[in-house]
Amino acid sequence: MKSGWSVFIAILLLLSVCSSVTAAEPIAYRVTIDGNNMNTSLAPQIKNGTTYVPMLPLFEALNTKISIDNKTKEIVGKRGSKTFKLTVGSKNAMLNGAKIVLSQPPLMIKGNVYVPIQLANRLLGAEIETKVSAKTINVRSIAIDLTITEKLPINNDGNEPITLQHPGNVKLKWWFKDESPHQRYTGYVGPNRTLIFKGFGDRIDTDYNGHKLYEDAYQRESSYSFQARIGAKGYDIIAQKDKDIHKWSGISLYLGSNVSTTFIIDGEPSYDLLNIKAGIDVYGNLIVLTTEGLAAYNPAGKQLWVRREWPTKNGTLSAFEAGLSVSDYSENRLYIQNFAGYAIVDSKGEAVFAANDYFHPEITSDELMLFNDSSYRLVDGQLKLVGSSYSDGTTGNYVSLEKENSLKRMDLTGKKPLWIYEQPLKEKSKGYSLFSELVVDLDGNAYISTTGGTVHSLDQAGNLRFVLHVDNGSISSTQIIPLSSTTFVAIDKNNVMCFEVTK
Repeated sequence: MKSGWSVFIAILLLLSVCSSVTAAEPIAYRVTIDGNNMNTSLAPQIKNGTTYVPMLPLFEALNTKISIDNKTKEIVGKRGSKTFKLTVGSKNAMLNGAKIVLSQPPLMIKGNVYVPIQLANRLLGAEIETKVSAKTINVRSIAIDLTITEKLPINNDGNEPITLQHPGNVKLKWWFKDESPHQRYTGYVGPNRTLIFKGFGDRIDTDYNGHKLYEDAYQRESSYSFQARIGAKGYDIIAQKDKDIHKWSGISLYLGSNVSTTFIIDGEPSYDLLNIKAGIDVYGNLIVLTTEGLAAYNPAGKQLWVRREWPTKNGTLSAFEAGLSVSDYSENRLYIQNFAGYAIVDSKGEAVFAANDYFHPEITSDELMLFNDSSYRLVDGQLKLVGSSYSDGTTGNYVSLEKENSLKRMDLTGKKPLWIYEQPLKEKSKGYSLFSELVVDLDGNAYISTTGGTVHSLDQAGNLRFVLHVDNGSISSTQIIPLSSTTFVAIDKNNVMCFEVTK
């Protein structure tokens, strides 16, 4: 009788063990690795609300060596510098020599070891993305080699630390931060290996090592607004900036461009009162487009000069084009811009230099022209590039589409992608888009900023080099200026950071 009870109890124990191990149910989701189906006929299972996947096909696809002791049920894994030990049925584990506790243990299901799919993230750093509509669980391995996550001594606009995720070869070289959270720097490469950072009423020049060479705080002046009212002998023009008001009368204003009506009478726009595009130089002279051409009038109303066009290398630049913009180039020169090109003119309105290109720089007090992270200077009547980044200003065969939240490198035909990098779902779920600013250096490395300022960098083969996690609370992109094959500057609002990448 005693032996019978022993057999009965043994059977009950065996049934309970089997039920605890095998009470997992297949789920109608497929598992992919970087978008490709996992190479196995074994289906994922769900137990206690946890998704389990066959361990060997998943981890071996992630280039991880796995050994299983069938007697002790101990599992040993190694990938690069990462090592871990697991035991079937146990939540106790080891990761890189340290004890950890799992939320759910590995299971043995029909002779195969299954593990919670989240272990690919915890043990290796792979990203797990569940796409409900496609009934797919995707394991992203592209960031798996970025084994170091480093908090930088710089905060984002939410006062949270900016972090750098990299494989061990990227470091913060130097940085500075404006005390005002409202500051917005734009960076340029200046002459003689200098960097120029322009903000709201602030300019800082440094060398490539971050040493400050020049610093200036200035009062940013507001712009004049211009209105024209029909008068007895033409248009009367009023220019106003704060309490500063100037008036001219009898101007034969050109109405074909650079004017906008302010009200409508009987369904037709009225030209009695107009908003116009014009300018005032350092001497208080009005620069305005008339029926004769672009003209200058002194404060007393005398016409000083008028020009219909300027000669360029490719022909002429007409003064009558839309998009007129007038600014001071120097004490005796003006910078004239419209949709057809630009001209630098002297005190008589004659062109010192003119071109049929779009070029709308910020002009400094030392006559340096800053545009698209580069610097230019007028030398012997020619526009000369005096400072440029380690980039030709193009994006090569890289394509970024906002609706796809992806970065693609296309083949030479431009029709077939060589590889596609998709924005991580975790980042996308925060409301950020990958389509913001794309820069490609001369080595073909791509830097792309999200609308939250986070920067992803990939090489030509599509390998992720690093991620600079900014995650601002407000929409903003980070400006990237490559300085060399190993150095780049990242500018996020009031933060200026320089990084070095060792090969």
